[in-house]
Amino acid sequence: MKITYTPNKNVQFHAYLLVYIICAAQIGIGIFSFQRDIFGAAAHDAWISVIIAGLITHLAIWFIIRMLGNYESTDLYGIHHDLFGKYVGTMMNCIYMLYYLFITATFMRNYVEVIQAWIFPDIPLWLVMALLSGLAIYAAYGGIRVIIGICMLGFFVILPTSVLCYSALEYAVWTQLLPVWETSTWDILRGTMKMGYSLAGFEIILLVYPFILNKNRVMLHSQLGAAFTNIAYLLIMMISIVYFSPSQLQRSIWPSIIMLKIVKYPYLERLEFIVISLWMLVILAGILLFTWVITRGCKRMWNLNPKITLIFVLVVSFIFSVTVEKHFEIEKFNKWADIGSTIFAYLYPILLSCIVAIVFKVRQRKQLKEEGGTK
Repeated sequence: MKITYTPNKNVQFHAYLLVYIICAAQIGIGIFSFQRDIFGAAAHDAWISVIIAGLITHLAIWFIIRMLGNYESTDLYGIHHDLFGKYVGTMMNCIYMLYYLFITATFMRNYVEVIQAWIFPDIPLWLVMALLSGLAIYAAYGGIRVIIGICMLGFFVILPTSVLCYSALEYAVWTQLLPVWETSTWDILRGTMKMGYSLAGFEIILLVYPFILNKNRVMLHSQLGAAFTNIAYLLIMMISIVYFSPSQLQRSIWPSIIMLKIVKYPYLERLEFIVISLWMLVILAGILLFTWVITRGCKRMWNLNPKITLIFVLVVSFIFSVTVEKHFEIEKFNKWADIGSTIFAYLYPILLSCIVAIVFKVRQRKQLKEEGGTK
């Protein structure tokens, strides 16, 4: 496998599209339910946990892009091959692909649970999974540019939905945010760690980097995409704290959807049905990105046909989702996904960035010594 990879011009895209890609990768089904876990750890100071998690996300993005800047044009798979060699590098790449496979499956299963709980209680699980899989196959066959187009559509679903949550401010009790920082620092940090699953996805930069035309703009647009996501999560968290009582927020499984129930127009009711249905575009964008990462890795390492790999990935996700039926089982897998996201989106990329910096420093010194010896 070659370390440096430069794709054809017809599949490359401009850096500003990273805003849509990062939003699609970060915002998924977790935005409906993340408040309960964060509030359970940090109580009314949960909004502080969201801010800290957002700042750490920006820092992690800075580390990732600084690391990628050491290479002319490569991705995570190439970096692993460069640092660890063929066999260890391949093993690391396989671990990352398994992580994305697990995230894809949990992504799909959580969305199907929302549909069954709120819209169609009796709809068969396999039917919704088959619909999602069929849409994913159809869109993914169009390539990376079609996937980015779906991400853009998803962004314009996220934007108005986030605004609709402001209707809850009519019933807000602002004193529920006080006193500030009453919760212990450790509990606030625990809440920060629980944001890992919700904010993960920005590390997709590690895989799409070679496809970006103007790489000098990657840092700006990556940070803008993450900033939009962080602000959306922060505002929804704060609105949830001032709208719900503490006991209500701890009992609510999907607080964001409950807030949408109060939005009513003379010509339109039960808006949450429309939002959940449209949210399939957001979920589809995330599925497409994560499956593209896996198919891309298989093609890079073993030159496998991406279309066949995609079908295999979705079949595995389908089997996984069908076997997980109870809510407590889904919650258990969500906790594993939370731990995995913290490791693979935050800790490992920062560690890898430090390793790359050290290796390139050593290589540079070695090169200077060799040049000095030849003179």
